[in-house]
Amino acid sequence: MCGICGLTTAGDADHAAVVTRMNAAIVHRGPDDAGSYTDATTSLAMRRLSIIDRAGGHQPIVNEDGTLVIVFNGEIYNYRELREELLRSGRHIFRTQSDTEVILHAFEEFGERVPERLEGMFAFCIYRTTDGSLFFARDRFGEKPLFYWHGDGRTLAFSSELTSLLEWEAIPRQADLDALHVYLRRAFVPSPWTTFAGVRQLPPGHTMTWRNGVATVRRYFALQPREDAAFEDERAAKEAVRGALLSAVKRQMESEVPLGAFLSGGIDSSGVVAAMQRQSSRPVKTFTVRFAQADYDESPVARCVAEHLGTEHREFFVPNNAFDAEDLWRVVRHVGMPFADSSAIPTFYISRLIRDHVTVCLSGDGGDEMFAGYQTFRWTQQLDRLAIAPGFALAALENVFAAASRFPGLGGSSAVRKARRAVHFARGSANERVWSIGEMFSRDEMDSLLADEHHAARRRLADDWLNAQVAALDGMSRLRQMMAFRQQLSLPEDMLIKVDRMSMANSIEVRAPLLDVGIANLAARLPDKHLIRGDVKKYILREAIREWLPDEVFSHAKMGFGIPLHAFVNRQYVELCEDLLLGDRDGLTAQLFRRAALESFVRRGLDRISDRADLSVYRASHQLWALLQLAAWAKAFRVTL
Repeated sequence: MCGICGLTTAGDADHAAVVTRMNAAIVHRGPDDAGSYTDATTSLAMRRLSIIDRAGGHQPIVNEDGTLVIVFNGEIYNYRELREELLRSGRHIFRTQSDTEVILHAFEEFGERVPERLEGMFAFCIYRTTDGSLFFARDRFGEKPLFYWHGDGRTLAFSSELTSLLEWEAIPRQADLDALHVYLRRAFVPSPWTTFAGVRQLPPGHTMTWRNGVATVRRYFALQPREDAAFEDERAAKEAVRGALLSAVKRQMESEVPLGAFLSGGIDSSGVVAAMQRQSSRPVKTFTVRFAQADYDESPVARCVAEHLGTEHREFFVPNNAFDAEDLWRVVRHVGMPFADSSAIPTFYISRLIRDHVTVCLSGDGGDEMFAGYQTFRWTQQLDRLAIAPGFALAALENVFAAASRFPGLGGSSAVRKARRAVHFARGSANERVWSIGEMFSRDEMDSLLADEHHAARRRLADDWLNAQVAALDGMSRLRQMMAFRQQLSLPEDMLIKVDRMSMANSIEVRAPLLDVGIANLAARLPDKHLIRGDVKKYILREAIREWLPDEVFSHAKMGFGIPLHAFVNRQYVELCEDLLLGDRDGLTAQLFRRAALESFVRRGLDRISDRADLSVYRASHQLWALLQLAAWAKAFRVTL
């Protein structure tokens, strides 16, 4: 695992000095080693967290004749098989045992199709010294990041993190308002956008070639669901899932440094840990977070799993009301963009605490996306049935629930709020229902909040873009459309950002066996009936691992990994909100938002401590967190409109 960066320019910039600064900004991603390559036009550099071939895997690596140079971030799980294939050809000479060198020689053999042969998580750059071209690739689901800028057509800069990329002073620190509208609407920034105008991220499953000042981006992977009759039989499907999980976990347990696993007590992480323990000669090191608030705390189930499997288990306690200002700035600094997912806070803390015990950690990330684990999938299917009702009837019903929320005695009713929201979403289009159920700010809230005279057009652009992503999934079953949306957007732009940035901030490598390409391709071939059966989500995964785990894993309600954000409000939190959102009358937020509406969002985000008929405490607190993230990002990076 590493961080990579580089700069190629036809101008007179001191590219070596710039890249030295860029590399220093990502030292946390690779504290064990550093390396660089420089010629007349191009500099490449990397920081290394040594996991495989610790003695010989120094980067950059240059091929035999000096025509290719590679910097690489990630792990390739099938590198041994590829290495043997390349050796059998008789055309390659290896000087190391590292997966990095395998990629370089595979590029010589297969050209720009090389990512299709790689199984793992990766982002890399290969520089061709003969013509000055650069080839980039990013893994299928976006586990490893890659950002770039080529604003003037003569220069291209890239890095694993935005903070590092911005060490190149030529990059303007201007907000991308279209990206910000998507962020406010749906709480993530989708590739290739970033919130910096002109700065892009290479989308998952894509390659990019930079040649003669032109960047050409190509998609090499898209998961195509297609039911396979071989898995119509439940027993066959169950055995295939179990075998694929064992295989993926075994491959990802290879490490020359201490290895463990996150264990939440949920189905995904419990299944991964069970597969690890079945293939380990010693107790697996497992780690979980314990929260003070019971309805956010899965640690009793995790403890039960650990005892059942015989792991070496540790719990780390995260108290309520322990918010520190650095919790905000840290997320902004490492993500480089506003990041609305507050679970980045506990992800950082557990990563920091386990760093004393392991360097590599396996996780259950990707299980919900691959095997249909989200409750919103069932809700959307129910909304589809509700949407059959005439539009006028739904409009009247929404008005009834809106009025009911103001009745004495019903103001605290969550049932009224949920019913009103259900009718509201049912009134939308079929495509809209796939994404709007997870919206951060509604259309009305956006209209009340945004002061920009062009905001309505940008908000429509955001909605149109989101609808177009769903429309591109036409031909899939309804369930597969919802899964694909999650796989292509929410997973890489939220879940995997959180895991990568917060773990790498502590020099921890996190691997996700449930995102193994073999598991993904298998899950895509399963009949929908094996994914959700009645009210049971991830049905076939549950059945595949049931005999490995205690009943408590399957009987307790799904929680997800999050914090009771409203309970973290303390004096520091209040002061940050007042300073960044209300105190700065000349900054980005003051220019973007209407003052009165902003004050209202801040007050209700700070004051709401329980669910009511008009608004849930979760929504109120996380809308405020999303705004606070945006304001902190703008201040930290001195962003202008």
